[in-house]
Amino acid sequence: MLNRLISNNFFLLVILSSIWGSAFIAIKISLFTFNPIAVASLRLIVASVFLLIFLYLSNNKIIFEKNEIYILIIVGVVGNFIPFFLISWAEQHIQSNIAGLLMSIGPIMTLVLAHFFTKDDKFTLIKFISVLIGLAGTLFIIDFRNFFELNDGSSIRLVAKVSVILAAFGYMISNIIAYNKLRKLNTLVITTFATLFGAIFSIPFLIYYELSNPSSVSFNSTLAIIYLGLFPTAIAFQFRYHITKKSGPIFLSYVAYLIPAFAVLWGFIILNEKINYNSLIGIILVLIGVYIGQRKLMDKVA
Repeated sequence: MLNRLISNNFFLLVILSSIWGSAFIAIKISLFTFNPIAVASLRLIVASVFLLIFLYLSNNKIIFEKNEIYILIIVGVVGNFIPFFLISWAEQHIQSNIAGLLMSIGPIMTLVLAHFFTKDDKFTLIKFISVLIGLAGTLFIIDFRNFFELNDGSSIRLVAKVSVILAAFGYMISNIIAYNKLRKLNTLVITTFATLFGAIFSIPFLIYYELSNPSSVSFNSTLAIIYLGLFPTAIAFQFRYHITKKSGPIFLSYVAYLIPAFAVLWGFIILNEKINYNSLIGIILVLIGVYIGQRKLMDKVA
């Protein structure tokens, strides 16, 4: 039974969503004392150390072609460091749940991009309908009117929202690149070296920014960084690349719809926040959208 669950990509997608849904809260906590560059870089460094140790203990053979190294560097920068920084910077100016909502733009991006840049994850009417249902569910969970509100009259909030959308674009384009170019590599190898190259690329920026604007250190923020490195980065990215290889980037993109749903659920469980009828309807629509989008695919890969 356990093995069947682990091999079920829908189950893994739900687990991935719950972990990534918690990342926005952890980022917010880490920003209390760390700057955005430090948050992005340190979570990658923590994840890299953990993954390198795990890779060493797993005794996986590491054989790269030259072009695969270049692709891993691109994935590490475009799909790891840049999105991590953009989201961290944005959460200085917008609420964490708004950042989670904005990630739901990912499936629309992926639906279009995958059609043009993959051979076997093409646009279909069913996929389009499932994306629309998921988007409707997300809008029920968080009032769409909040999307463009600039209560303080400043454009900085709009810039922050655009930054999160760009981060979602980075995630999705890197998934498509990995899906097309790295399918022969072991999932752990992809995760480890994409994370490692992202961390290496981030270090000069970390040093430069810390010399001019040093972060302070607190227990809670440091714990949040460690959590970000281990769970939403190292462990979650294992799920990310596994699901992408097995089910394609469009299916993985549905995680962006489940993240806001889990934000509501975590608030109810941990903070005893009430769930209104709009949120319940939204969660149901999100799950229906994901199910419709992956049903035939799951029959094929199960």
